[in-house]
Amino acid sequence: MYAKKVSERVYLLDTYAMGMAGAVSAYLVKGPKPTLIDCGYPSTYENVLAGMAEVGVMPTDVRYVVPTHVHLDHAGATGRLIREMPNAQVIAHERGVPHLVDPTRLIESATKVFGKAIMELYGAPEPVPAARVTAVGEEVSLDLGDGMTATLMHSPGHAPHQISMMLDRTKALMTADAVGIVYPRLKALIPATPPPSFNLSEYLSTVGSLRQTTPSELLVPHFGARKDVDWVFDGTAELAQTWVEQVRGLRNRGKSLDEASEAMEAKVVRDSGSDELPVYAKVSVRVSVMGIMHYLDKNP
Repeated sequence: MYAKKVSERVYLLDTYAMGMAGAVSAYLVKGPKPTLIDCGYPSTYENVLAGMAEVGVMPTDVRYVVPTHVHLDHAGATGRLIREMPNAQVIAHERGVPHLVDPTRLIESATKVFGKAIMELYGAPEPVPAARVTAVGEEVSLDLGDGMTATLMHSPGHAPHQISMMLDRTKALMTADAVGIVYPRLKALIPATPPPSFNLSEYLSTVGSLRQTTPSELLVPHFGARKDVDWVFDGTAELAQTWVEQVRGLRNRGKSLDEASEAMEAKVVRDSGSDELPVYAKVSVRVSVMGIMHYLDKNP
């Protein structure tokens, strides 16, 4: 089963990233103008299509595809999916559009972070034809039909080209990675602070701006619907600052990326009360530490 209804007209599509449930989601808004928010890795596009089929939405029905930012777990399958969606327009932040149209630099950057072996599992993104992409800036409204509108909001910090999407009537907020990672089986947050563009001040500013929209629930890509809105916002802001300071301390003591990642992994284990983290959580911790170290290189 790939699809689950999580809000009015909204379905979570589990992309089964690297064969694992509960790691990377996309969201589908049903109605006269079906809209797909995020696409998953290139290697899991068929799982997205399977989830759509479960809820009765054909690829030819889709009107909008909204990759919230161009990281591979969110936008990687965009080019492959729209080959199946001839009536869909891709909507993305203006700073991300060039990387959708020509993903060469994106692939190079991701390969530096993850390595060639992991990139083979993720798959390489296909280019999106420029004519199929609409660029947006700070804020734009989108008509989804049947009285449902959405507001797309620029949400930098995690990435400079990230957008979040609020369903105006229900106040369900699709956060993208503007909030921390909240895997269902972990009772702890992991800040989403990857390289190369994590920026702490922008990250905190975005959390504050999204909080002011007073969402009724958060639809999080990693992972699922969250009713504990204040807990997620509070935890995201607090942990981002805490992790930056802790990684700064580790770095100042000469700790390597591996050593710092092990230390922060141990913190998540303690905070969550778990015996051991699942593989995808370990990857998230390492990538977040890597992003903080990169940030500290620019902001000592």
